[in-house]
Amino acid sequence: MTKRPGRGNRQKKTQRFATLRKRRAEQSTLYAALEHRRKEETVRLQAARRRCVKTTGHPKVATIDRRRREYIEIPAASPQLIPSRRILTSIAAAFAVPLALAIAGNIHVRQVPLQQVVVRVHAQASHVAVARPAFITHSKYVVVPAARAPVARPIPRPQTPLQRLAAVPRAVKPSQPRTQPEIAQAKPEVHTVVAASQLRAPAPQPIVSEPSVQEVSLAPESAPTPHAQTPILKPKTHGPWTLTPDGTWTAIVHAKAMRSADFTASTGQIIALERSAIDGEAATVTIGWSRPVVVTISSAGGISSERLAAPDDGQAAFSATARAVGPHLVNIGWTPLGESAAVAKYKVYRTSGSGDDMALVAELPPIKHSWHDLQVGAQSSYRYDVVAETVTGSVDANTETVTTLGELPVAPASVLAGKGMFLYFSSLDNDVRYFRRYDPEAVIAEAQNANIRVIELRMARGSCAMAQTTQAHLWLNRLVDAAARANISLIAWTVPRRVTTQDLTQTISAAAYITPAGNGFAGLALDLETGDHYMGSGAKATASLVQYIKTVRGAVGPHYLIVATVASPGMGDHTNLDYPYAKIAAYADVLQPMEYWHYFYETAHHEYVRREVAGAAAKAVSRTRELAGRDIPVNVAGQSVDLEGTGAPSGREIMWSLNGAKSAGGIGETFFDWAGTRPVAWAAIQAFDW
Repeated sequence: MTKRPGRGNRQKKTQRFATLRKRRAEQSTLYAALEHRRKEETVRLQAARRRCVKTTGHPKVATIDRRRREYIEIPAASPQLIPSRRILTSIAAAFAVPLALAIAGNIHVRQVPLQQVVVRVHAQASHVAVARPAFITHSKYVVVPAARAPVARPIPRPQTPLQRLAAVPRAVKPSQPRTQPEIAQAKPEVHTVVAASQLRAPAPQPIVSEPSVQEVSLAPESAPTPHAQTPILKPKTHGPWTLTPDGTWTAIVHAKAMRSADFTASTGQIIALERSAIDGEAATVTIGWSRPVVVTISSAGGISSERLAAPDDGQAAFSATARAVGPHLVNIGWTPLGESAAVAKYKVYRTSGSGDDMALVAELPPIKHSWHDLQVGAQSSYRYDVVAETVTGSVDANTETVTTLGELPVAPASVLAGKGMFLYFSSLDNDVRYFRRYDPEAVIAEAQNANIRVIELRMARGSCAMAQTTQAHLWLNRLVDAAARANISLIAWTVPRRVTTQDLTQTISAAAYITPAGNGFAGLALDLETGDHYMGSGAKATASLVQYIKTVRGAVGPHYLIVATVASPGMGDHTNLDYPYAKIAAYADVLQPMEYWHYFYETAHHEYVRREVAGAAAKAVSRTRELAGRDIPVNVAGQSVDLEGTGAPSGREIMWSLNGAKSAGGIGETFFDWAGTRPVAWAAIQAFDW
């Protein structure tokens, strides 16, 4: 006879089933939200494709006029730009009558050499005004440069196939990175109609490299896609300034022969970069509008200053640039024109690398100087045309052709299960974390001995890569390959500084890094912190944490593994008002609270007990999940070294922390960090079974 369960057992089962139903409901809501977002993206993509008009064969004049009205919204050509019907009729008659007589009477007509034929059209003006880079064809006659126009004029677009064929190929310097070509383009010029055989291709324009100290592209290089119809582009450098895909100007300021330099700017934003093994100390200055900037550099050795002249924001200097941030994101930026231009709006057009017709993809108000294109595919090429509509007409600028990364490999959150270790290195030989201090094979052997299943390897801090030299890259390849042979997962760990294209590109390039042997990273860990050396301070910095991970998620797609390293809720009893746990969790696969318990008492003399350490680790798991608003996996970032004089944890403390995180339902604990972990800590990590 089966014994009936007591009332207490029934209550427990009822509560358990209620909890399970609640979790299923939350999962259903999450899946519904993801499905809704996928459908919205599909609808937007289909709408964009419908707007793209494609033709086969030779486009007719009516089709070109219709495209002009739909895409460019420029009125049909006025009598000032094309010859009148009477003139065209007379020209046709002049050629048609002799031809008809020759056919009828079998008369041999001597053909005038093309080189001697020059036709000048006189309507209301003595010349035809068009803009480079394309040549405008009229039958067998072609418009070529004659004199420089005093002002910008309306530019008909999109170009016909014959116009594209007349564009001059870009010249590439051997030392220029293939992923960031920038090509100079001439200003709009006045042209006259001459014979096609008189055309002479202008000399190739040099590529202007973007000054970006320490910015090392970690993504594997791919062969550039040939584009025979690539236009000539305008220069994107203005003195010391470089136009960015964020629609801002940046300049690099160096502290020559200075150590521990402090940088301040009279205006704009200035961020000190990581000390470089090649260029020493430097800082990036960023401005959103044209203005001069004075940078003051101070150190123990003295004070110096550098004045940066204001970049040109006139219509003649209007430029655009683009960069592929990830498999599904391209950022486009253009010159913030001055108030004198009286810009009404900006239009952005896109064409694929295969040469499809340009399609209008965005219309933006005058205050906007950048646009993020999330409707792009992986491993695809795109080019953009930005049009500024002003009171005097319109000016435009073309970007370089950019190619997106391929899809990143997908891994489950379980790769962070169990025990892990943070490891970061430097390319500076006087740094305690200099990469040569770590023997890759010895590192992996020690990880295997302690049953470490995952290593979070710091690859970048802001826009600065950790591997800055060829030797550092060779060392990195050895470490990644050794981890793959030992079946130890690697997570690319980066420290964001600002939500900029340069910073985001460095982060995603780190995640996409692949060795020559084909080994790489299983996921990406974003160290989302506020403070002077992180994302900044205040409400704007807090919002930037969310914007950063949201942008990364859009760039890599919905399935790539993203770990958000977040502030510990226990450090000050944080809520979502203090730190945006729930908003970050919407884009993360794993949350990793930094539970460095020795900060509870910032003295090395405090004797921690089991209740404090295990309780802190357990609370980090439960409270983080609660603040996230969903049942998200939690991996605790634990302490194994002396952080800022707080004292190194004992072996017992490390065991207590591991036990607390595991008993609370955490998927693992990753310790900070490799360089300072002592043998007693390694022994404790090895002894705990997880």
